[in-house]
Amino acid sequence: MSAAPRWVIHRSNVNAWDCDENGHLNVRYYISKNAQGLTHLLAELGLSPSRLAELGLRPRLAAQHVRYQREARVAAPLVGSGQFVGVDDRRLSVYSELLNSMDGTLYTTFNSDIEFRDADGKRVAPPVRPEGIAAVVPEHGAIRSLPATAKPDLSVAAALAAGYVETGRGTVMADECDRAGRLEAYQYAARIADAIPNLMSTLQTPAEFALRAEGELGGAVIESRAVYHEELHAGERFVLLSGLRSFAAKTMHLSHLMFSLDTNALAFSSAGIGVALDLRTRRAVPFAAERQALMRERLVTA
Repeated sequence: MSAAPRWVIHRSNVNAWDCDENGHLNVRYYISKNAQGLTHLLAELGLSPSRLAELGLRPRLAAQHVRYQREARVAAPLVGSGQFVGVDDRRLSVYSELLNSMDGTLYTTFNSDIEFRDADGKRVAPPVRPEGIAAVVPEHGAIRSLPATAKPDLSVAAALAAGYVETGRGTVMADECDRAGRLEAYQYAARIADAIPNLMSTLQTPAEFALRAEGELGGAVIESRAVYHEELHAGERFVLLSGLRSFAAKTMHLSHLMFSLDTNALAFSSAGIGVALDLRTRRAVPFAAERQALMRERLVTA
């Protein structure tokens, strides 16, 4: 493994209450911890929260690719590090990692695109110069074959017609938002994590779902790619649609779309590669023939 990125941007641990039914850190907290680190990383460019306030600007996560390299289990000590890899007139690109601070186990890698908005919500060029922003993303953190997420002009009706199913519906709560009432970036992933059992109920056989309830069979995402199209706000109603794009012997390519029901806009889209996980051996297992037949019937067309 190559050397860690230049700046230490986060330290914490894996709390038991941050883990899900699979016994590992839930995806929302990987993203939350990294989001905290990005604030520290921006400060290395002189863009601390106070300086951004003086400039009348706020950073916003526009897109993010995540690779989940290893499971982070309860009590693991965590350290995050990051570096800048590119900048243009639209976005600042950042690479970061989350590791075990004791033995160096690499848990997660992030490729994040950050944009900046002014007081009117208009996107502006990043307030930084390109000098020194040209680090190379290491091979183990590179974006690979996961395709882009759904088209931003896709509607709820079109997604349902293409075979997506409703897996989540709710209202954005105030405690999920930042001080200005905008849904925090990691909360989009949180809503997807909460929706997965509803999706699996359409893709798994009753026997497999029983094993899931008994704690023998679970699942894990090994790679994801997200685009933040529009911001959701406190009190806004949303619906989450999910679908299966393709699958192989041990992997499935999932797609998630979060729409505002108040504006009808696509707010967030995410593509992910998931596996079925034997919770005793902690290894991915192949999909049974009966499940593959069911999954084949559920493939989406968009």
